[in-house]
Amino acid sequence: MKIKPLNRHLVIEKVKGQEEEETTSSFVVPEEFRPKELHSVAKVLEVSEDSKLSSKISSGDEIIIETSMVFQVKKSQMILENYVYGLVEKSG
Repeated sequence: MKIKPLNRHLVIEKVKGQEEEETTSSFVVPEEFRPKELHSVAKVLEVSEDSKLSSKISSGDEIIIETSMVFQVKKSQMILENYVYGLVEKSG
C-alpha cells in the first residue's frame, strides 16, 4: 500500500545506523539501556503538495526530524512538516 501524504505531512523512512555518542554516567544502568533520541535523520519518500517544504525538499533527500513526532500508519512512517528541522546537504 502506498500512502499519498496530505495536509502538510511527509512520508519518511528513518535512516538506520546513525552514529551514537558515547556517554558516561555516574549511575549504574543496564548495559542495553539507550537514551531516547531527540532528533534523527530520515529519508524523504514523499512530500504533500500543500507543504511549504515541497519546493525545498524532494524524494530521496535526508532531513533532520524530531524523533518523538514520527507516527506509523500501516508500514509507513509519517511526520508533520513542523517537525522537520533541517536538510542534510551532501558535500562534494
